[in-house]
Amino acid sequence: MALFCLALGSCFRRNTEKNGEPRFARPTIALAMVLAAVCPAVAQDRALNGLVDPMVGTGNDDQGDTIPGPTLPAGSIHPSPETISTNTSNAGYDRDAPLSGFAQLHTQGSGGTTSYGTFLVSPQTGVLAMAEADHLSPKSNERAGAAGYSVRLDRYATDIEIAPAHHAALYRFTFPKTGDAHLLFDVTRKIKGALGSDGAEVTLIPREGKIVGRVRSKGYWSPAKVDIWFVAKVDAVPTAWGIESAGVRQDGATTAQVTADRPLRAWWTFGDQGRKPVTMKIAVSFTSAERAEALLDQDVPGWDVAAVRLAAARAWDGVLSKVTIAGVPEADKRRFYTALYHSAIQPRDRTQDQPEADRKTPLYDDHYTLWDTYHTLYPLMSLIRPAEYAGVIGSFIHSWERFGAADTAFIAGRNFHVGQAGDEVDNVIGEGFLRGVPGVDWRKAADVVLFNAHERRRPRYLVDGFFAVGDRSPEGEPQRARSGSATVGMALNDYYASVVAAGAGRTDEAAALRKRSANWRNVWDASATSDGYSGFVGPRFADGTFQPNDPKRGWNGKKHDNFGFYEGTGWIYSYAPVHDIPGMVAIMGGREAFVRRLQHAFDAGLIDYTNEPSFSTPWLFSEVGRPDLASFYANRVFTRFTATAYPGDEDNGAMSSHYVFNRIGLFPKLGSASFYLHAPHQPRSVITLPNGRTFSIVAHGYRPGAIYIGGAMLNGKRLDSALIAQDDILNGGTLDLKLTRKPGDRSRSPPVQH
Repeated sequence: MALFCLALGSCFRRNTEKNGEPRFARPTIALAMVLAAVCPAVAQDRALNGLVDPMVGTGNDDQGDTIPGPTLPAGSIHPSPETISTNTSNAGYDRDAPLSGFAQLHTQGSGGTTSYGTFLVSPQTGVLAMAEADHLSPKSNERAGAAGYSVRLDRYATDIEIAPAHHAALYRFTFPKTGDAHLLFDVTRKIKGALGSDGAEVTLIPREGKIVGRVRSKGYWSPAKVDIWFVAKVDAVPTAWGIESAGVRQDGATTAQVTADRPLRAWWTFGDQGRKPVTMKIAVSFTSAERAEALLDQDVPGWDVAAVRLAAARAWDGVLSKVTIAGVPEADKRRFYTALYHSAIQPRDRTQDQPEADRKTPLYDDHYTLWDTYHTLYPLMSLIRPAEYAGVIGSFIHSWERFGAADTAFIAGRNFHVGQAGDEVDNVIGEGFLRGVPGVDWRKAADVVLFNAHERRRPRYLVDGFFAVGDRSPEGEPQRARSGSATVGMALNDYYASVVAAGAGRTDEAAALRKRSANWRNVWDASATSDGYSGFVGPRFADGTFQPNDPKRGWNGKKHDNFGFYEGTGWIYSYAPVHDIPGMVAIMGGREAFVRRLQHAFDAGLIDYTNEPSFSTPWLFSEVGRPDLASFYANRVFTRFTATAYPGDEDNGAMSSHYVFNRIGLFPKLGSASFYLHAPHQPRSVITLPNGRTFSIVAHGYRPGAIYIGGAMLNGKRLDSALIAQDDILNGGTLDLKLTRKPGDRSRSPPVQH
């Protein structure tokens, strides 16, 4: 009965109009009567996956840089439509542009250099067009959901449906009844139609309706050149086929190979005699063609699009039900569950896409990058998906044992030592340790973080205690590591490494690293001034002198200059040493001075609280006895998330998990096993924990403008702190919050004790 109800619930399809506003098709009266009779829960509300709107965030990086195609939670494959307009985002999609086809691999919010958009499939009719710009088609009836995607290509009068499995996808192409129909496979392209190949090959097997291809990726965000294979099969008999190799078309050819920077395409043609919809299944592997075919047969053994879509819907309902909200309009639920959906897409679980000897070892891939995600994504995982969190850490351990490194960007099975701030692998492992993620071999995890601490920090940092202006980033140019931000980042890495080392019994190393975590003070320029305030984190030359620098000036992520910050300024990074908040407060002049200065920073627009370096900054008010201001500025951040967009690059789940926490009234206190409290944005939230318990957050007095907490009770006992321990959540129970429109008596809100 549950399966039947879910199938009926999936009939509620999202239809996204050109302006991006979603509307929902209503069921027929007969269907509604059946739902009410046999599935009362579904009659009252759709399955949670039906509330997801993947169109949210599908603009450029100032809107989210997401894609509308469907995938599974942590799914390896992510099929989605492609565009090549000038407004196409780095994710590969412009909602207002014509479609060029459907690629199988994507990343969300990666920024910078484009990656993936690999193995484009272009359905066509009439004269077959090879070049991507020549087979663009306007679209209509575009429907995007968590478990499926469909659209009509108007130029070809062809309807496309996509249903995702973990490593494979199932497509159904409904071509017109007359005229030739084609499926064109572009083996060598990447996002925006660029050529991304260091060599490729393709083989057609007409009698089996099978095509096998490989590309050696080139020009992706990670500089590693990686072999990627695909295997696709169709359930129809092709009437013709061929290959275009390096611009030369060969009708009837069945195999070809090209060298670097040469395009490679192949096609099937289907005649119109008695034609039915053509169904195609395709799988992608980073291991081999044989593994791709095995995963294809494992994940999609048949040709039933509805069954694959239903399995995807069930998988998403399992994840989305971990955090639920109630008491708000459907639009709010749609926004919330879409964010929760986006937070569960990456990293991708490719454990089974390995050589047989390695398949018992977890492989979580496509981290773009941990610099973004350690702030909010992993604390959220620690509550609702701790097994996946443990898998990520296990993957780091395996990578270090196998390759000698576990780096901030692990992409397509390869490490990329990115110098954004330091070694954020340590941060993810350290947060997992502090938050009690089960199933991790912490002694082996300590080996990883201690190797990073002793061998991967930059040389000057290890000797002099800071990263200097002009020091090289690990990856060279463009230089992401900057003196101010990198020094603070490495000091935070040292803190996390120290807590993991202490937990593994390596006390001497732990003590040394805890002491070294104070190195952020080595880039504190007491002489720097701005807006009447003195003392800021600043860039420092190798000789120890500080580079003259306006604390308001830095690097905005697009301009490379000589100033000392990555995606931030002296104002922003002065609040970044979250592992030493008492030291931060003291160096800025104490509690009252800290409050005045931080409030000025927000009101003067000097904190970019929609970018990762400032994610935690609004909640620092709770550390100095002003949780009312934390709620005030948390609410200001919340208003930046619109119905259709994120306030910046989604960053692989960083921004969406931020929204989830902000919405329910919790926010992770990094470097601890606690969460800050602020006013929730609905009357009730429920977290369903892996141990089967539930933790409810009830907001009494919830109404517009009630953004302050006037009182708190945890399981019937008064809570006097602006923090709640992770264990209190994991043990289950109820947090009752009294919301008010005005801040309460500040004298009853003492500073948090450390």
